[in-house]
Amino acid sequence: MSEMLEKLKAHLESPEGKASMEKYFGNLAKQEMIKEGRFEKFTEWLKDNDFDQLLYRLVLEHDDEYREKCYHKGYEPYMNNKLSFVFDYAVENGEEVKVKELDCPFSNVISEYRGYYFQIIWGQGSVTQIHNKDDLKRIY
Repeated sequence: MSEMLEKLKAHLESPEGKASMEKYFGNLAKQEMIKEGRFEKFTEWLKDNDFDQLLYRLVLEHDDEYREKCYHKGYEPYMNNKLSFVFDYAVENGEEVKVKELDCPFSNVISEYRGYYFQIIWGQGSVTQIHNKDDLKRIY
């Protein structure tokens, strides 16, 4: 094992290794800047538009037909890009809270944003859920 570690260390210290690290972390920084820009635009959009209406419209896009299409392609249903963006925005801009009724034995985080709980549960994969804050009813 130490031989492999030595080879890895030598590669990372080589010019090729340093160049690949710069490229990798440069791409991560660029993706983060793009995400932050999109979040800023979405914050402005929310000043004039209804978050509840948007959220329910996006949740309704994940109907039986959508789930069947996912299964037909051979994978579990997942959030489309639009709902995933809103979910990420809510987690990042919401307030992290503890909700006894939603707690589970797996590692999880719950963010409260505009009357909804956005939860991520980590196990062998991850599960994302959205609940109404008032009645804890799961909407996604």
